Amino acid sequence: MQLSDPASEVHSNLQELTAPQPIRTDLPIIERHARLIIACVLDVSGLVRNARVLESASPGMASKVLAALPNWKFRPALRGNQPVEVNAFLGFDIDTNDRY
Repeated sequence: MQLSDPASEVHSNLQELTAPQPIRTDLPIIERHARLIIACVLDVSGLVRNARVLESASPGMASKVLAALPNWKFRPALRGNQPVEVNAFLGFDIDTNDRY
């Protein structure tokens, strides 16, 4: 997961961001070597919002994962002790050591 804090564009001297922690991230069985990248928002309550597919090698896998995301739950990202909304990129079946 990669994150960005939309507020950091406006406020350059913000405290360090603490990443969200997964609580519930159940997935259906997904295909091997079917790369999928999803952009979304993790809101202040730790829920996935506005999920959209950026890259998909398998439309079937993408629809299964998108259907599962509303059930995901995170401890929200924090700036200090304050929960904050963050933009996130979620990658599935991505191995950075793969040499296709």
